Amino acid sequence: MTGYHRLTPDDLAALAAGLGDQRTIRLLRDGQVSKRMLQLRVLLDTVDSEETRRHFGLWATAAGRSPEAGPAVLALPHTGAWLASALRRLRTPTPSAPASEAAAGRTTGGLVVRAASEAPVEAELTALGSLAAVAALRAGMDFELSVVPRDGAVYLPTLGLARVGDAQRVTISRVGSRLLIGPVEVSPASPSDPGPGAENAGWSGLHRLRSTADGLTLRITLDDLDPYRDRHRLCAAERLTPAEVAEWQRLLDDAWPILVRHHRRHAEAIAEGLGWLVPLVADSVSAGVNVTSMDAFGSVSMTCPIDGQAFALGLLHEFQHAKLGATLDVEPLYDRDDSRYYYAPWRDDPRPLGAALQGVYAFIAVTEFWRGRRALLTGGPARMAEVEFARWRDRVSRTCADIESFGRLTAAGREFVAGLRRVIDDWRDPVDQGAAELAREAAEDHWTVWRLRNRRPDPHVVHQLAAARSAGLPCPAVTVVLRVEPADGRWLSLSPRLDLVRLRLTDPERFTRLRTGAERLVDALPTASDGDLALAAGDDLAARESYRRQVCADPELLSAWVGLALAEQRLTAAQKTAGADPELCRAVYRQLRTDGHPEDPLELSRWLAPVTCVPAPGIEPDGEPSVTSVAVPDRS
Repeated sequence: MTGYHRLTPDDLAALAAGLGDQRTIRLLRDGQVSKRMLQLRVLLDTVDSEETRRHFGLWATAAGRSPEAGPAVLALPHTGAWLASALRRLRTPTPSAPASEAAAGRTTGGLVVRAASEAPVEAELTALGSLAAVAALRAGMDFELSVVPRDGAVYLPTLGLARVGDAQRVTISRVGSRLLIGPVEVSPASPSDPGPGAENAGWSGLHRLRSTADGLTLRITLDDLDPYRDRHRLCAAERLTPAEVAEWQRLLDDAWPILVRHHRRHAEAIAEGLGWLVPLVADSVSAGVNVTSMDAFGSVSMTCPIDGQAFALGLLHEFQHAKLGATLDVEPLYDRDDSRYYYAPWRDDPRPLGAALQGVYAFIAVTEFWRGRRALLTGGPARMAEVEFARWRDRVSRTCADIESFGRLTAAGREFVAGLRRVIDDWRDPVDQGAAELAREAAEDHWTVWRLRNRRPDPHVVHQLAAARSAGLPCPAVTVVLRVEPADGRWLSLSPRLDLVRLRLTDPERFTRLRTGAERLVDALPTASDGDLALAAGDDLAARESYRRQVCADPELLSAWVGLALAEQRLTAAQKTAGADPELCRAVYRQLRTDGHPEDPLELSRWLAPVTCVPAPGIEPDGEPSVTSVAVPDRS
């Protein structure tokens, strides 16, 4: 009789509250194991290979001898990444980027996404041999099998990587306590729980992190070896130095007590379900990048955080993505045929409904985190925590309401989102007026960036308006349709304006040094401009003039258009006047420049005031930025 994984109403209610106990996390992990069994069955049915059948046979024998051994290797996070990659390779005749994106949270920041680089199909398929070998080790079996190396190496999950040179094939064998991978001998800690083995010239073992607070222990494998750890090509770090490993351990020791003592139920779930961390390398402008792959439950990828607080928040945020991804594999919460894209106030690109829901789920935990930090911090950091709490409480609440309004949720999905709404609605803590205003400005900043990146006015009307302006005619009172055309590039560009506001609150002395020129802005924030500094200081007139000069010098500079729009909005709000929508002004300005008629962007904005901009069919924010939906092809 076929069994099915089910989540009870109580399980879903707990998950909807942003939580989920250790038993529920085990249920989600069991669901992932079953999913991978099905994927493995599809792979075996697709590949007509005697070697693949032998590898599977060894895995099955190990599973029969030790009931824990077979499922244990299927439960490893990057087993899921391997299966997804292998099945894609078998179904796709030419190499391509992964069809699915990382979750949420995402956030590439300054990461450079790698070009596709595929291993030979034979090496991809014989990764099953490595999994079978580890299962056999766990079962205490002697065995021998042959695999195809990848890039001159053979990786054994949970153990490490053997460098085998130019060998085209390598034999993995275990007799008694002796494990050989080609010419490399490895000494596992024990047959039932093989550790990384001793480091030697041909072998690199995995790094282990461990931290305990108030009786609760988190064990993390710091993975800089697995060939499937970087499925989304986000620049996984190569081999870490001992000093770098020690820094990760130090940060974990700072982060884990924060979660255990102030978010105990989240910490218990993380301790149960999160066991792997893939370090990423970011460029000089990245302030922190966290990514969760829906194919790798139990693993998170991140750049080295700046401190324990950032690490704690990153773990909390990313495990939310992991929980919801695994939940969706068991219980559909929305219509997967919905091809529309939506505005999400934490991403710069339009998001499909599932990704928008992922963002809500992650940021409800972010909101909870900052809600608690307000009372634990003092001075500027406490004020910044107040701003973050106010910002995300409002954004999550509005986005929940909009997702409910789209009519694309299943019955379980409606209950799930209603549960999220109840949590956020219970957080009615009063917020300082100044913090609330900064939170509103942060939301407006993101919405303006999103509009200028992704919305395009009708080019035919843009040409008409440019021609009228060039001819010295009054602006016609026309209506312009704004269509969403997702821009290429980063998932999340870090705002230098918000970074400067954070600096003003948390380190006012340094902010003053920047304002007075005692410290160079380029050294503190390489992506920030003088306009950004003036805007963060509240000098809107100086900011507007600085941005105007930047636009005139480089009409393609998106950050200058964003800053100009924000400064103008503040000034015109005070004067109760209004100019054009920034995406329209930018498009007409660029057309005039192309036609040889350079303009002043502020004068052009005022000239365009009679024009009415309307979105393409969909849902727009009501008064303030929230969520927008536009009927565009699914490009994921």
